[in-house]
Amino acid sequence: MNKKTEQANLKKLILDYNRKPVLSPAFEKLLDSYIKSGKYMSVEKLQVLRNDIVQNLVEYANKYKISNVCIGLSGGIDSALTASLFRDAGYHVIGVTMPINQIEDETDRGIETAQALGIDHRHIDLTGAYESLLQQEYKIDASLISNDYASKIRKGNIRARLRMITLYNLAGASQGFVASTDNFSELAAGFWTLHGDVGDVSPIQSLSKSWEVPALAEMQGVPDSVVFAVPTDGLGISSSDEAQFGFSYLEFDLALFKLLENVDGVEFENTISDITGFKDIKDKLIVEDVASRIRGTTYKRFNPYNLTHTFEKDRYDLLEKLDNQLRR
Repeated sequence: MNKKTEQANLKKLILDYNRKPVLSPAFEKLLDSYIKSGKYMSVEKLQVLRNDIVQNLVEYANKYKISNVCIGLSGGIDSALTASLFRDAGYHVIGVTMPINQIEDETDRGIETAQALGIDHRHIDLTGAYESLLQQEYKIDASLISNDYASKIRKGNIRARLRMITLYNLAGASQGFVASTDNFSELAAGFWTLHGDVGDVSPIQSLSKSWEVPALAEMQGVPDSVVFAVPTDGLGISSSDEAQFGFSYLEFDLALFKLLENVDGVEFENTISDITGFKDIKDKLIVEDVASRIRGTTYKRFNPYNLTHTFEKDRYDLLEKLDNQLRR
């Protein structure tokens, strides 16, 4: 198979995983260039990446003498891929479905994932606990009763944090830890809840939603119903992640990668979209939106923000060195 055919096949796979979005000429050209350059890597390189992740998880287990991991199975691709990687690294994986007024198909996909991967499964319906907690919150803050977008986000955060309470309790009972399931695209967009989605170890936090996550998930035996499902937050905020964007994850990733290319040696003056060279107003608006989401969620990615000691500014570094020495 020649190079052009390989690249065409790779492009078809990427578009299929993203439910065949209609790209503008500029975004399609950018995708072609990233396939050609290897930023959207081949399936063979993805296998190497997968092996590296599994090996890193094995090393983590050996270093910290821990082998049990709890994962919330949302019915989405990220939690399914995460569970499969921990499984292959030899962990005892406890996959937990935790519906809260959930769309039944989402919960069913979570159960299907556990069965397909052959991992331990727990089903804990948190609807009653959530509604009881909301009644208490309403007494403190009546504005939460509203069903506007801002209130939906706040109630979604309560859902996520209630699930994390449940996962950490199970992790404590099994002397294990909780896995994070967010990917790189979500990390950049801020599509996750502080103290709600983020656990202790993040195997896929460097992987793109538009290619590496779905391709690896299919490679790992995640069911097709999960691999090709429309991404949702599972929090009742909107019908899908992409509905909140107003564009596809593929366009998000392409814009994100283009912005990352321009970090070093470029001054971000005027409009962010100017540095990417896009001419069409719709393309520029996508780039501006991606940049705005990154800018507006910085506090999430650097939490907690630790203030340095005025007189001893290397205490955190020293503590990390001491920890490493004590574990030898």
